[in-house]
Amino acid sequence: MNEQVLPHGVTIHRIIVQVEGKTHDILIGPENPKDYETFKYTNTIIGRYANRVRVGEHMVKKDGFEGLVRPVSNESPDVSLHGGLLGFDFAVWQRLSLEQAKLFTPAEIRTIQNSSTSESYDNTAIYAYTSEDGDQGYPGELYLETLVVLLPPAQGEKGKVGSIVILYRARLANEGVTPINLTQHWGFNLDASLQEGECGKDKLSVKNHRLNIKASHTAELLPNSLPSGKYCPVGGTIHEHNDKIIKEGCPNHGYDHYYLLAPRPCEKLVPHRISAKEFDTAKAGEELNIVKEIFGSTNEPVVQLKSEESGLKLDFDSNQAGLMFYTNNHPNKQFRKKIHGGSGMKDDGYIKGSAAFLEFHEPLSAFLHPEGTPNSTDTLLTSNEIYNNFVRADIFVDSECVRGG
Repeated sequence: MNEQVLPHGVTIHRIIVQVEGKTHDILIGPENPKDYETFKYTNTIIGRYANRVRVGEHMVKKDGFEGLVRPVSNESPDVSLHGGLLGFDFAVWQRLSLEQAKLFTPAEIRTIQNSSTSESYDNTAIYAYTSEDGDQGYPGELYLETLVVLLPPAQGEKGKVGSIVILYRARLANEGVTPINLTQHWGFNLDASLQEGECGKDKLSVKNHRLNIKASHTAELLPNSLPSGKYCPVGGTIHEHNDKIIKEGCPNHGYDHYYLLAPRPCEKLVPHRISAKEFDTAKAGEELNIVKEIFGSTNEPVVQLKSEESGLKLDFDSNQAGLMFYTNNHPNKQFRKKIHGGSGMKDDGYIKGSAAFLEFHEPLSAFLHPEGTPNSTDTLLTSNEIYNNFVRADIFVDSECVRGG
């Protein structure tokens, strides 16, 4: 198992897995990394604020700090999507050595060094970016670091080939408060690398994949796709994904919905925020090691995606309150990876329904609708805190499920 990460938008270009002598790339995308410039919102980080926020002026207050938020319109005059015109997916992030990291403690750096799959330059990386005060209408200069690391399977983990962990940290440079809600906008297809005879015409569709989301509610949306602030139970609806095949009950337009995960034991949740004071003390010598907790987690997955064609299965864990599930309803038809049957050339892209985007983040526009999800964070970060958001995907192979040609 290996990966390829690009500094442009911290884009996860490839995740390569070997199954029964076959090579699979489980992420959709263009063959040439430079084509991500036109392949919007695919496998990149999203920020400063994921999904849709109402355009206007919003005063935010927390712990004695206040700031004015003016989201920039891009999807429509009333809607700011994924951070604005030039979100974090546009930025070229700086790759740091582990020793240069500012938002990880010495104990965490040692854990990263000791836990990654190898000494490979490509399998462990921290990327940094500074978002200036007022960037896309958001207050406060924000310094960010993103860790991307591959982990080997632990001894005795049957069928597991490894894990990929993405961990976001962020801190305001000066006193104040800002909304923040980051995610990785990655799109999975566990069958797209199969040869024609094994998967037929459906090889580019994920609608034969099985999906399990341990959700309690979905977000209600207004006609312009902004959240209303209300949440609807999933029980007995098409949004009750309990290991069913995606196409069973799938609406004609596909899925593009936010799922609020069912309550989990608080003692098992990695914190969303770290006290800045506690972190600074740890940097000076005392132990603080949240990374170790994430790497060693044995939590039950909150989301599972699997294919009986390829025998691949992904188990997801995160400290975020929910996730967007999107079935690539408006695909980029310009480019497709060669390993997925594409030519790599223009006008040879993906079809509708060709990916399961699983984007873990806090509730939609939570700083504008805190009453909708009282048990989640308000997505406001003050200068007394450090933002801490992770997603972990454990990758398994069930060789008994692999179908022949």
